[in-house]
Amino acid sequence: MSYIQGISSELEDLIFLEDVEASMLFRIDGNVVESCFNKKYSQELLRTVQWCKANVEKVSLEMRSNNLNKVTYELNEFCVLFFVVNSITILTALANQNVNLSLLSIEAKRKSQIIANYL
Repeated sequence: MSYIQGISSELEDLIFLEDVEASMLFRIDGNVVESCFNKKYSQELLRTVQWCKANVEKVSLEMRSNNLNKVTYELNEFCVLFFVVNSITILTALANQNVNLSLLSIEAKRKSQIIANYL
């Protein structure tokens, strides 16, 4: 299995969690390495993805300067979770407000560790 297929598989697993709409792996410069979306997605979700893309570098800098592994934002109707994978990549999960944030955090942390092994 290639590393991209492995990463894609891990991102797909995240969107099977209830209320998770998308999962993406960003480089800190805002470029998307890989992404996975639920079949039904809205314009609002796409706007939130654009916000993530535009702000991932700032979020990454904030995380490094404060020695954080995870940052959570609430934007409009979505909860956005950023998780450090390594020094140049960030795992991002977008979920609706009803998500079980504890479960998503645990799974995103686990997935970030698995993805780090692919990189």
